[in-house]
Amino acid sequence: MSAGPTNEEIKEALAQSGYLMEQEVATKLENLGYHVWTNAPFQDPDEGKSREMDVRAVQRFAYDEERRISAFVELVAECKNSDNPYVFITRTKNASDNNYPPKGWMFPLRNYEMKKAIGQSRSYSRQIPAFFHLGYEAVKSDYVADDKAVQFCRIDRNGRNAWQANHGGLYDSIFFPMAKAVTSRINDAPKSGTKPDEWKYFWFIFPIVVLSGRILKVDTAQSDPDPADVDFINFQRELKSKSLDGRFSVDFVRQSALEAYHSACVVPTMEHTTRLMAEQADSLLTQDIPWVERD
Repeated sequence: MSAGPTNEEIKEALAQSGYLMEQEVATKLENLGYHVWTNAPFQDPDEGKSREMDVRAVQRFAYDEERRISAFVELVAECKNSDNPYVFITRTKNASDNNYPPKGWMFPLRNYEMKKAIGQSRSYSRQIPAFFHLGYEAVKSDYVADDKAVQFCRIDRNGRNAWQANHGGLYDSIFFPMAKAVTSRINDAPKSGTKPDEWKYFWFIFPIVVLSGRILKVDTAQSDPDPADVDFINFQRELKSKSLDGRFSVDFVRQSALEAYHSACVVPTMEHTTRLMAEQADSLLTQDIPWVERD
């Protein structure tokens, strides 16, 4: 009879599996003030089956008891334990890239409305998404950035012991499940009430893929660009399926830089919301806003 594995071999097998990585990520988020669930279930909105997200973390960071407004941030994390680097191809943004509010960001009022009288009891009306009216495009990191990631791949060894760029199955195994998890969380998150005594919510979902290995960026705006190490990067895609419709966004984060990502990409949203609630809480709940001519 062959001997069983040694303790060191068991530890190595666990380390390679990613189970310990998930717990390390959960602990880091707990240390940042989050309530954390590992292997959190959600319903696949396309197939109706139960799926799991590796880590789900929620934090209430601001509230106004008098006006009954509460603000939450939620991180939905998938953990990938691999030494193989992920490479993202970027290019300069075009004029339309920042025209879409992010999926999974919910506000006390979804839209604000401008009206302009044009005579004879008629008027123009224009709907402004809360994301833009409240100025979040100035603090969300991927909106502030000048470039965008348009492709990504993992660098794997092929059968000849050489390296190759592999993108096969990555979108289906990483991006689509994250979009489904976000859609499920949008459906399950608390909805703002319409009556004065009902609570209204800011709820910001940040979907992240935490990678144990390197993340590199290749900037095609440069001639003959070299891959450059980065700690985190945003990737977006238009998706359309039975339940997915629109532009979805996922942040890829190196495990060792999780705290730095949180400080650079999540905290500015929390600080901006806290300022809004402190300085203009009443106007947050006023849907009619002054007319402003477009440039």
